[in-house]
Amino acid sequence: MKRIQPERGVSLAETMIAIVVALFGVFSLGALIFQTTATNKNQGTETTRATIYAQDKIEGLLAIGSPTGVGAATFVNCAQAASSQPAICNTTGITDTGWTQGLLAGGQIATLVPTCPNSGTSVGYVDYLDANGIQFVGSCSTVAGMTPSYVRHWLIQDVTGSNPALKQITVAVYSQAAVAAGGGKPIVILTSFLTNPN
Repeated sequence: MKRIQPERGVSLAETMIAIVVALFGVFSLGALIFQTTATNKNQGTETTRATIYAQDKIEGLLAIGSPTGVGAATFVNCAQAASSQPAICNTTGITDTGWTQGLLAGGQIATLVPTCPNSGTSVGYVDYLDANGIQFVGSCSTVAGMTPSYVRHWLIQDVTGSNPALKQITVAVYSQAAVAAGGGKPIVILTSFLTNPN
């Protein structure tokens, strides 16, 4: 004859351990979701600011190429040899010699230059902004002592075969506070075209 075993339930201690393990999992998941949400929000804020700063730089370059220009900064004046350009063609905020490039073809957007360069393709085609988007102004040695939150690079290319003269302006903004900023990739790249209005 078969003997009937008494049913065995779950003890209070086992139930408490299961609850603690479940709570640990739920709280860990909650913390992960919170951190992901905060990171996405911050990244979105950085992207929005970088877009505004890139648009601001493009508008500044387009302004010096307008028919009336800003002061003596016109398309013709700011597209001639750098040594012949008026100082108003310098949109970088850097006051060192050789930084007035205006609308001359040149620059680069592919490599982050986190400090003020003394030579290379970025001279005259990079500027530095603080956390509020205010451009650093002064000599390279002065700017080198500051820590920028945003770095703007631009590339100006002459579009061949265009009549009147046409320039393509591409602006890249790097954010030092953005996620994976150490990867050296811009978080925003904008492009516009400028033609000789005369």
